[in-house]
Amino acid sequence: MASSIDSHSLDDVAQDAAARLAASEGLLKRAESLQSELQRFADHLAEVYSDYFQHMPTYMHTSFTSELRAEVESLEKGVRDLKSADALASHRVQSTNLPFLEPVWDTAKRSRDVVRLRCAVSTGPFKNPILAPGTRIVRTQGESKPFRSGSFIIDVVADGGHSWYKVSSMTNKRLLFDLAKEAIYCGDSDDEDTGATTQDYSDIPLVKLARNLANTAKGHRIQTKSPNTFLVLPRIKEGEYPEVDGILEACRQLGVNVLCGDAIPPAPPLSDSLLHIMAPSPRANFTEVLNIDTSLLVALASDFSHTTVTKQPWFSHSHNDHADLESERSMLSLVYPILGNHKLVCTQEAAETFSHIVDTLATDSEKARAYLILGSDPKKSQEQRVEELRPLSIHEVPSCLQIPICIVDMNENNCQDRLTGPIKKKLETVLNPGRSVFSYGWASGLTTMTCNSVVIKQLEKDLEQLPTLGDLAWPSIWAFPTSRPFVGVPKNLRKRVRKHIGDCSVTCTCGVDELYGHQSNVTII
Repeated sequence: MASSIDSHSLDDVAQDAAARLAASEGLLKRAESLQSELQRFADHLAEVYSDYFQHMPTYMHTSFTSELRAEVESLEKGVRDLKSADALASHRVQSTNLPFLEPVWDTAKRSRDVVRLRCAVSTGPFKNPILAPGTRIVRTQGESKPFRSGSFIIDVVADGGHSWYKVSSMTNKRLLFDLAKEAIYCGDSDDEDTGATTQDYSDIPLVKLARNLANTAKGHRIQTKSPNTFLVLPRIKEGEYPEVDGILEACRQLGVNVLCGDAIPPAPPLSDSLLHIMAPSPRANFTEVLNIDTSLLVALASDFSHTTVTKQPWFSHSHNDHADLESERSMLSLVYPILGNHKLVCTQEAAETFSHIVDTLATDSEKARAYLILGSDPKKSQEQRVEELRPLSIHEVPSCLQIPICIVDMNENNCQDRLTGPIKKKLETVLNPGRSVFSYGWASGLTTMTCNSVVIKQLEKDLEQLPTLGDLAWPSIWAFPTSRPFVGVPKNLRKRVRKHIGDCSVTCTCGVDELYGHQSNVTII
């Protein structure tokens, strides 16, 4: 009889060990599946954000990828240890963070235009709101310095930065435990004051989490507004316990949208179409007509872009740097695919500045390209210009390149009337011709192409200081990650250039004309 009991006990132990191993292998399989989906998302990001002016794909998912990798490695070790009959292995496997990471990823799959996963942001204190991660004109990481002050993790930043999602593994049972621990009984309270209700639950961990989320969001701005906040609670059911519902209501009264398990739809399966919803291409909303900045006009005509430039003794550090950059990646390999067969326009001010630069600095070959790109000879067709440009370049010139670029009035069709006074005031910080370029593109609803990312970043900050842009959409601008100046000629052979300070389009008020207007070797722009 004893032998029979021992045999049954051994069978039970073996079955229990097999069950634990199967459960652990199941967890590992789930983690590897999530890791595979995340890698697919990363590959998609690398494709749609290729050649973007910042290294978007890297930081969008780095934290989440690292956490998941650590989890997979931990589960792999747990499975190996279980197979070697390690008594503590099952406890380590059961402490896995996968039940939290999965709903974070599911939240991302239900979202549009994901900006960051597991993003650390500053908690303040804030003297003034700071820039949140997301898209204003271009996508940036924002101004949060979470390691210099307090930090708060946003699990999913979506909707271009307008939505912040915080996921919690909290359960109804845990909330009831927290209530009992704090000895809070407010079910019979007749006090309808919002502040009093929130205060009743102020020490409950979930309410603290909601408060931190709400306060942190108020310290950040994305397109003149604070992000909308969402608390995702997949393991909590509403309507089961009045006490739990009271806590959820306290979170909502803080301004946080609360999403509970019974109201959260299942995450859709990952597919190519879903990836394009989660991370749409920033090129997807380009307008049919593209507005070209002076910096790109120069790059389109530069010897750096079209030839293999040999470094010269008179080259500046900047010249040498651009020669090196071009040898690493051709500027035109970035530009031509973006321009495609779009119609191209530029403002009169941009064209005039470009012409002054050409006249002052350009080599003969750069002048020849500038003429083909912007020249107004009506006898030369688009096809002829492309054919004449080809011998001037070591790169293939696409037949669809729409040259000459059409010169337009920056107030075409009175488009500047669409910009409010405060917006025009902020645009005054941008010097011409940039001001004419960006204001025309914005007011006319066109996508502007530029190589000047510094101005774009400053313009974003300036516009965020406005209380609102009203019904006007933020400007559509593509900033190339690099630029190319003219190779030009040595300083002793070139004309000197002097630039007006301020707006001297009608009458010179800065004195440059008086000082240099009589000198034949000086070009005033």
